[in-house]
Amino acid sequence: MVGGHLDSWDLGTGAIDDASGVAITTAAAKRIMDAGKPLRTIRVVWFGAEEVGLFGGFDYQKKHGSEPHYAIAESDFGADRIWKVDSKLGKDREAEGKALQLALSPLGIVPGSLDKADGSDIEPLLNAGMPGVGLSQDGTHYFDLHHTPDDTLDKIDPEALRQNVAAYTAMLATLSGGIEPEPKRGKRR
Repeated sequence: MVGGHLDSWDLGTGAIDDASGVAITTAAAKRIMDAGKPLRTIRVVWFGAEEVGLFGGFDYQKKHGSEPHYAIAESDFGADRIWKVDSKLGKDREAEGKALQLALSPLGIVPGSLDKADGSDIEPLLNAGMPGVGLSQDGTHYFDLHHTPDDTLDKIDPEALRQNVAAYTAMLATLSGGIEPEPKRGKRR
């Protein structure tokens, strides 16, 4: 499961916090689907009411927390470059965490911890013991824009956004167990 949350403020549109996270995770899932059928289900969640009490995350946990999730992740820190990957998949899946680190290294993402993950909306699920992944974005200028009139789409760097989508795509490809290519269809005459 991957996702982000929808926000907007009287002062701004919520492009950085957190429409970019919704766009990043949705685009990554679409890229996987366009490549074929993933061997594991990918669920994309657009959480609501994060800023006022994590209500979307708690509601998701209430409705789906007892279902098995192979891993969960969330994009919620703007759209600047991802620089580090953390994972909390469990001791028996550490090799998978290392494979994820290896898959993300060509994007300039350094290995982080193998025993932690984070995300505001997925925090209730992580605290309940679900396995998760955290892709850490550069937050140097995040709070310059966060909840201000300047939180608009023109502040998102397209190159950094592409790196985010590539990172989430690589993460989903690694954790989805591979992709079964769509069968080739013959041409109609």
